[in-house]
Amino acid sequence: MPDLKVDDCWSYCGLPAVLLENRFLRVLILPSAGAKIWQITYKPLDAGLLWNNPRILPAALPLNSRYDDVWSGGWDELFPNDEVATIDGECYPDHGELWTGRWHAETFTGLDEVGVILTFTTPISSIRVEKTISLRRDDSRLRFRHQFTNLGAAPFPFLWKLHPAFAVSPQHRIDFPPMQVQLDPAFAGTLCGAASPFSWPHAQLASRQIDLRRIPNAEDRRLYFFYGTELQDSWCALTNTATRLSCGLRFDPSVFSSCWLFASYGGWRNYNVAVLEPCTGYPLNFEAMRSAGRALTLPPQRSLQTTVLFSVQENVRSVANIDPEGRIFEVTS
Repeated sequence: MPDLKVDDCWSYCGLPAVLLENRFLRVLILPSAGAKIWQITYKPLDAGLLWNNPRILPAALPLNSRYDDVWSGGWDELFPNDEVATIDGECYPDHGELWTGRWHAETFTGLDEVGVILTFTTPISSIRVEKTISLRRDDSRLRFRHQFTNLGAAPFPFLWKLHPAFAVSPQHRIDFPPMQVQLDPAFAGTLCGAASPFSWPHAQLASRQIDLRRIPNAEDRRLYFFYGTELQDSWCALTNTATRLSCGLRFDPSVFSSCWLFASYGGWRNYNVAVLEPCTGYPLNFEAMRSAGRALTLPPQRSLQTTVLFSVQENVRSVANIDPEGRIFEVTS
C-alpha cells in the first residue's frame, strides 16, 4: 500500500467520499454533506480524533435544516452566520449556508503531496468558496487553504467559524493561549453565575472554582459555552493525557480574532463532545456582533484568503503553544 494517496472512489452512508492518507493520518471527507470532514484518524495509535454522533448518520441535507436536530458530528464550517440571522434584508438559515451545500470535489496528486479542492457557491449570499485540503508525505499536519470571493455588487458582512467536534473523555485536556472568557448571557449553560469576563482557564462560581481545561465525567451533566477573546496567540488544542496524543489548530489572527468553545459533557442530549471554534467575531447573535463592530466585511468582487493548520503529535501531556509551522510544544512547568 502506498504511504501517500488520495482516493475519490469511496462512499460512506451512501454519500460520495474522498480519502486522504499517509502513514500518519487518514482523513475522510464528504463533499455532498457540506464538505464535512467526517473523521481524522491518527494511524499509529488507531485513534479517531473527531466526534461522530452515535445516533445520527451524516446525510445530504436541505437548506434551512435545523442544525442541532441533524448534527452528525465531524468537522463543519459556518458561514455567514451562526444562529438564524437577517443580513441586509436576507434571512440566512441556522448555522449558515455551507454545511448543507453540495460541494464540487477535485482531487490532485503531487510527488510529495495529495489533496482535494472543494468549491461551492452559496445560494443566498453569492459567495464563491474554495477550500483546499492537503496532506504531505511523512507529515502529521493537515493543511487548509481557504478563499472566499464576493460575486455580488455590494459589501457583504459575515461571520465565519471552523467547527471541528472532538471526541473527549475525562482523560482529555483542553488548552488555549492566555485569553479572556466571555459568557453569553442567553446561553451560559452550567457556567451560569460565573463573573464574566474572566481569565482563562478558571471560572469562579459561588461555591467552587472550575478549571476549564479539565473534562468532567459525563455523569456530571455539564454544558459549557463561551467566547475566547483577546487571545495572546492563535491556536487551540486537545490532548489525551493517557495516550499523550495531542491535536490542535493554528490559525490566522487577522481573520480569526476569537475562539469559541461549545462543550457538552453529558449536559446536552447526553452527548460527550467538545467543539473548538476559531471564529471571525462574537457573539453568535449576528446583529449584536455587527453592532459591536466585530463582523468582517468582504467587498464586492474581492477575495479573502487564509490558511489553517491542523496538527497531531505524540508525547505531549499539555500544550503550551502551537507555532506558525504547526509544531506543538508541551507545557514544561
